[in-house]
Amino acid sequence: MRMPIARLVPAILRHLEAYADLAGEDARDAAGVVARRLLALLIAAAAGFIALLMFCAWILVLAWDTPWRAWVAAGLALGFAIVAAGLAIPALRHGGKPHGVFFGRIRAELERDRELLERAFDGNGRSHATNGGEEHAAERN
Repeated sequence: MRMPIARLVPAILRHLEAYADLAGEDARDAAGVVARRLLALLIAAAAGFIALLMFCAWILVLAWDTPWRAWVAAGLALGFAIVAAGLAIPALRHGGKPHGVFFGRIRAELERDRELLERAFDGNGRSHATNGGEEHAAERN
């Protein structure tokens, strides 16, 4: 029993090294996606905030010489509170589906390995003499 495991150690180490390489590539891709989205979100938020401030100032200027100016300010504050709650509640809820953007290659490789192991052990705990892992590693290079 010790001899077959000793022969598998180099293959397992190569396999783990390939997983580490894939994880590094996926992490770099994920960082790029997150950075681009974050930059776009920050620019959009800044522009939207300035536009919102200008709109509120315009509303207050229109209502300034009327007896309704206090009610207009209160209505704007209430509107902002409702919008903030409407955006915060779904964002703070737990659950939801994780995004498939991150670490897709690692998930695909794990799925392929799971399928290879299922075929190799055939569900009865006995190993077959095939070595699909070596073909799998050579296919990637």
